[in-house]
Amino acid sequence: MIDLSQARLTTLAVHKVGNKVKNEGIVAAKELFEYDEEMALILQDYFLTPFKAEEFFRFTHGSDLALNEVNTYCKQIFTGSREDFLAQSIHILHHLYGVSMHPHIKGGELYVAHFRECVVDGVDLEAVGIFKSEHKDLFLQVEGREGGEGVDMRAEQGINIKKLDKGCLVFNTFQDDGFSVLMVDKSSEDAQYWRDDFLHVERIQDHSYQTASFMAMTREFCDEVFGREQDKKEQVVLLNKSLNYFNKNKEFDLERFKDEVIEAEEYREQFDEYRQQYEAETGLPPAEEGFPISKYAVRSMKKNFKSLIKLDTHVELRLDPRKIEEASEYIERHFDPQRGQYYYKVYFNEEID
Repeated sequence: MIDLSQARLTTLAVHKVGNKVKNEGIVAAKELFEYDEEMALILQDYFLTPFKAEEFFRFTHGSDLALNEVNTYCKQIFTGSREDFLAQSIHILHHLYGVSMHPHIKGGELYVAHFRECVVDGVDLEAVGIFKSEHKDLFLQVEGREGGEGVDMRAEQGINIKKLDKGCLVFNTFQDDGFSVLMVDKSSEDAQYWRDDFLHVERIQDHSYQTASFMAMTREFCDEVFGREQDKKEQVVLLNKSLNYFNKNKEFDLERFKDEVIEAEEYREQFDEYRQQYEAETGLPPAEEGFPISKYAVRSMKKNFKSLIKLDTHVELRLDPRKIEEASEYIERHFDPQRGQYYYKVYFNEEID
């Protein structure tokens, strides 16, 4: 559980960074940014509000973690003095500029911040925040004239504090393993450069990752194996039974999952084979060991578990996912040889609004 409601901004450096391919250059601050209490609250809201996902990453490197630039600079910030902060933030600025090598990457403002009183799983932590603003919005500035004789209006460009383009929070925990990192990136065009080239992070295999991965694996099994022999209705039923299992349980138990979701013995065997291969390819821990179910991950994955059957005749059938087994008893799939088409037969007592 992440709680940033009491987080407090303590130090901030603001720089300008351009696109290296376009030779736009950088502008490094000569001193730390000074702010009053009102500005601190505005900046905290701008920087921290987007971090709603509980998907933790960690810094990595192919040969030595100490060679990961952002990891090293954040470690220096955590262990150094306030006087060291500006120098480390400029190192981060140069590193970001060095990887801004794609023509689509936009220049903007780079903010490096330090926070206290960030709570993660009940533990009070410090955090280094690295944020980038790239887009400017058009605003109308309206001011009253002197003497109350009407108003003046002009258009100005500025940063929308409700739309952070890119950011990460690095918490001072698990230092030897690459820290715990949260990440935000609103741009799909250049997401790779922020995550892979600049931060160089990978997902931590925590219970959120395990929950999302197992649910994704179940969906792929339904599409690739179960779906080869079963119709869409049966696929929808299996998917939503699995979703309901994750919704109502706090701990994952493999045997209980199979008992509730995959009833036919032949598919249970195929599921185990598919799961074991998936675990071997992805490096996931064996599901037999169990794991706490992340409700955040369940909510995030829910959109991929459809309860809709779409037909090529512009007809759609939706089954109530909360009552999926009961709903499945009132719908049948058949084939009409005279028309040469499949059809669904739906039983009901009355139509309701």
